[in-house]
Amino acid sequence: MDGREDLDPYRHTGYLLRRAQQLHVATWTRRVSADTTSVQYSILALLDRLGAASQRTLCDEADLDRSTIADILVRMERRGLVERTRDPDDRRRNAVTLTPEGHAEYARLRPRVNAADAELTGALDPEELAALRAQLRRMLDSA
Repeated sequence: MDGREDLDPYRHTGYLLRRAQQLHVATWTRRVSADTTSVQYSILALLDRLGAASQRTLCDEADLDRSTIADILVRMERRGLVERTRDPDDRRRNAVTLTPEGHAEYARLRPRVNAADAELTGALDPEELAALRAQLRRMLDSA
């Protein structure tokens, strides 16, 4: 114990999560990319796994709202990372796929993401890291 747990705001989960997010963003920008955000990376990873997906599927999988995903995809499309085409089976939907540049960006960033994650969690032993991830998933699943 370092004595901080008795002091506000360290006893508040939200404060610690915000500080952890700030650390994540700073580490991401330094170690991974100043151009591709972690949310954009999650879209690259999802499309790499799914092949093609509707914007709705990406919303659900990345836990984003429709306006946010639309804005993200516009930026990614401008950079040539994704392509949106009308779904031939449902003209109201866009099918989103990675372009060759998107595949290359995902492949380029993946080892950097792993290194940044290792840096962020380096103070934790494997059991602590597994517990942290499980507890965060549990917290998110219950929301």
